[in-house]
Amino acid sequence: MALSDQLLKLSDQAKKLEASAQAIKDKNDGAIAKRKTELKSSIDAQRMTMKDHVADANDKVEAQWDSQKKDISDSFESLHKKAEARQAKWSAERAEHAAESAEDDALDEIDFATYSIEEAEYAILDAVDARADADAKAMKAE
Repeated sequence: MALSDQLLKLSDQAKKLEASAQAIKDKNDGAIAKRKTELKSSIDAQRMTMKDHVADANDKVEAQWDSQKKDISDSFESLHKKAEARQAKWSAERAEHAAESAEDDALDEIDFATYSIEEAEYAILDAVDARADADAKAMKAE
């Protein structure tokens, strides 16, 4: 998922948080319960997505490491002839890898931010439910 798509997703999540806040303000218990159910499903999906990202990253690093070991082994015999060209190639590969890694980190951080917002929203809604339950029980006890 592209960085701009991730940012749009984060913006959408913030709008959903605003809608939940409005439901709390309006004391719309049905909307709150529905949103909590949606959030629970989304949080579970995010956990699975994050696990997949970690597994993909590990596979990618291992594949890159294997590829680099092979490149070094293959080019060792002609080290003196190709040293300058190989150095330029490695520099470009390192720069590309650093750019890809930074992009992957940004995507992961956006996923984590979305996940954190959802967790916070769920905690807020859970606190509202607990407060409503406590208030109802206090009124019955009076």
